[in-house]
Amino acid sequence: MKLPPGATGFNPPPGAPADLKAFTAVCHHAARSIDATVTGLSPAGVTPNFHTVVIANAQHHIAVLRHTTLPFIAFARLRTNGDVMVTFVDHPDLAAAVTNLTDAEALTAEQLQTSLSQVDLSALSPHEHDQINYWKPTTVGELLFNFWD
Repeated sequence: MKLPPGATGFNPPPGAPADLKAFTAVCHHAARSIDATVTGLSPAGVTPNFHTVVIANAQHHIAVLRHTTLPFIAFARLRTNGDVMVTFVDHPDLAAAVTNLTDAEALTAEQLQTSLSQVDLSALSPHEHDQINYWKPTTVGELLFNFWD
């Protein structure tokens, strides 16, 4: 796997950031496909570098994460206040529903748990490498979906 420029959220490539309104609409549609509803929304900011939409039904409470500048989506367990680590999970039904409506790629828990030592980081800027050296993420998920400031 080769991570593209802007993966850390620092020095994003040219182009518009992820459209929160469009992402939320996609999540509403995806939620309906599994008889669920959107129960929460948390936009990205300085930190975290991703938008979060919470989808819930009787069986699931899941967070759908959207990287702010790259077309990556992940699924995670709900975090409690103060958590700075994200626990990634797979949700194939939601992944299919989301990717049918957007150009974003739904990453699997296995991809997100891949060690950075197994990933090509050569496309990242020197500033991004400085951030990696400072924050010391160990997995793709920790690098892509982070709380760095």
